[in-house]
Amino acid sequence: MKEIFMQYDHAINTHDFEEVARLLHEKAVFSFNGQTFANREQLKMYHDNFWNSVKESKFWHTDVNWIQVDSNTMVSTSTYNYTGYVDGNFTEGKGTSTDVFVKNKLTDEWLLIHEHSSK
Repeated sequence: MKEIFMQYDHAINTHDFEEVARLLHEKAVFSFNGQTFANREQLKMYHDNFWNSVKESKFWHTDVNWIQVDSNTMVSTSTYNYTGYVDGNFTEGKGTSTDVFVKNKLTDEWLLIHEHSSK
């Protein structure tokens, strides 16, 4: 279970949405600070905007608590953390995240189908 967050954090830190997209279910829906992103184009726009706004960003999850795990679904709560530069000034932040992963029955891979994050 820990590996999925390591893969996800690594993908985000490449700043390449195609790396993130490999880990997303085709019906993935993300909710960030009151906004919902319900398709790949919207998710790419959100990630690209973050990477363009927070230069040299680093992102990682801590305090992961698996609240539901079975053979097809994993649900967790965690703290997300980030650092980087906005307008040349160092910034850091964190918030809470709930993530839902489902197993792709054809490839046996875990895919992120929902993330809800807030500060």
